[in-house]
Amino acid sequence: MPEPKTAKNRMHLDVRVSSGPDDKDRAGMLEKADQLVAAGATRVRTVDEGFKGYWIVMTDPEGNEFCIV
Repeated sequence: MPEPKTAKNRMHLDVRVSSGPDDKDRAGMLEKADQLVAAGATRVRTVDEGFKGYWIVMTDPEGNEFCIV
């Protein structure tokens, strides 16, 4: 979209690295985050809620958020 971001994302994407909903391959997620940073993305934060979930929040070069799960 040519307009600048003024609010929440128009769409939220999750990049799934784990093989299933209960399988959290943290090493694989960190590796994918490093690959995406090398391609121009920015790592925003890592969320670790124990058994509730683990994900990495990223932004693309235009500032759109997405998560690695």
